[in-house]
Amino acid sequence: MDTKPTTDSTDSSHSGRFPLFLFLGFFLPIALIVILAGLYYASQRTEDRIKEILDADSARLNLVSGFLGAEVLSSLKHLRSLSTETITMRALDSGSPGDLQSLESSFLTLARRNSHYQQVRWIAESGIEMSSVIRDEDGPYTVAAEDLQNKSDRYYFKEANALLPGELYISRVELNEERGQIEKPIEPVLRVATPVADSAKKHRGIIVINIEMKHLFNLVRISGEAQQDADFLLVNQQGVVLNGDIESFQAADAEEQGVDFMLPDPQVQEQVLASNSGSLELADGLWSWKKLSPFSTLKRLSRVFPQHQVSFDQMISDDFSLKLVAHRPPGSLKGVRSENRFLISLGVIIILSVYGVSLIFYLSGRARVRQAEVEAAHAMARESSMGRMKELEERFHRLVDASSIGQLVVDGDGRIEISNLAAEHILGYERGELEGSMVDALLPDDIQEKHVHLRAQFMQAPEARMMGIGRELQAVRKDGSLIPVEVGLTPYTDHDRQLVLVSLIDLSHRDAVGRIA
Repeated sequence: MDTKPTTDSTDSSHSGRFPLFLFLGFFLPIALIVILAGLYYASQRTEDRIKEILDADSARLNLVSGFLGAEVLSSLKHLRSLSTETITMRALDSGSPGDLQSLESSFLTLARRNSHYQQVRWIAESGIEMSSVIRDEDGPYTVAAEDLQNKSDRYYFKEANALLPGELYISRVELNEERGQIEKPIEPVLRVATPVADSAKKHRGIIVINIEMKHLFNLVRISGEAQQDADFLLVNQQGVVLNGDIESFQAADAEEQGVDFMLPDPQVQEQVLASNSGSLELADGLWSWKKLSPFSTLKRLSRVFPQHQVSFDQMISDDFSLKLVAHRPPGSLKGVRSENRFLISLGVIIILSVYGVSLIFYLSGRARVRQAEVEAAHAMARESSMGRMKELEERFHRLVDASSIGQLVVDGDGRIEISNLAAEHILGYERGELEGSMVDALLPDDIQEKHVHLRAQFMQAPEARMMGIGRELQAVRKDGSLIPVEVGLTPYTDHDRQLVLVSLIDLSHRDAVGRIA
């Protein structure tokens, strides 16, 4: 009588455990498959996030490339004109104090009209500076004769001085040096130069223009402020950091050893120099980089402005490409990885819910709460992102205002949405007066009606081009007077809207230069 209850109890125990074994036997393989699939999906989502980061950085690079190409194209035009002016030829022929003073006055005029020209110089074939204008915080000024330097050992002088008449030289972007030392605070510059000859065709050295690059690099910094978790650096092909704080990128003994300002992590430095784009996740965060090639942009802009075309087979250039390096803290991918873990967990929960009715209500309720939290977080992120984008647009408008080239943004109906200070100055308008008006009103009366039809045709198949090829264009100023201009059209889209960036260059200065001569 004692054995029977024992046997019943044992059977009951086995029958109670059997469903658990069955549950685990079916669930564990399925759960493992779900987890592995989730891990693969999570990896893909992480890679997609990194690709989104690189694509966002590409937008910043394209912005810098456009402005850099425009600055270089404009400087090449000025350089070519300056090398053949009467004032220049007189100075090359005589070298008299009076002619040198006239040449310096011409340099000063050019520097005052172009706020990003750091230096304009004539360097003789010996390497001695003969005439130099330099800019400081108070504006451009003429360098005294006793302060002129010998530049015969500088690479840009050697390469430009060896060119033939008519050839042009573009240097790499680098940190400016004065008397053999990197200038502090750091000043990233790009140099354009061309050889010059006197009236007897005798080689007399080079004319060189230093273009200050800090204003362009601030474009990267300001656009990066909309993404507070990222630090953006620009490096040249030698790996030199061209923006940022000196002390952040130079080792304690680097100055004594003559080491340039490199990226702080040697592994990152090696990877950035070895590839055009990529990413690297280290203990200190996520590093990503992408290459910018301004030379291709320069060629494209030269086609848009055929009057300024340069012969690229007569151009000698160092590699002045740049790389945008972004550093994001270790938690930069935390959000997407948290979402990945949530999605994997949700998959496992769904499998568990198949095997227990009671559990499904509990887990589904929990899942809905967590989903609501995620959606709320996403909504807040989207709201925050819209605010940051608005701030970014405002900062971008301020950067456009800083350009020395007139810029108008025109919508598909021909209405001006944005105008910068340079355009308003050229056309004689007060701040903001142009915005909201029709671009047709800026044309002479006899071509306004025709322009409406031409504008409608252009918007049907927009492409970057020059207006009025083969003839000189005129714009109507606010006072009704006409001014000779060059006009370039560059279409782009913004939030599915077709817009056109109108580049406006004032040609009236040519007459002013002629009067000076």
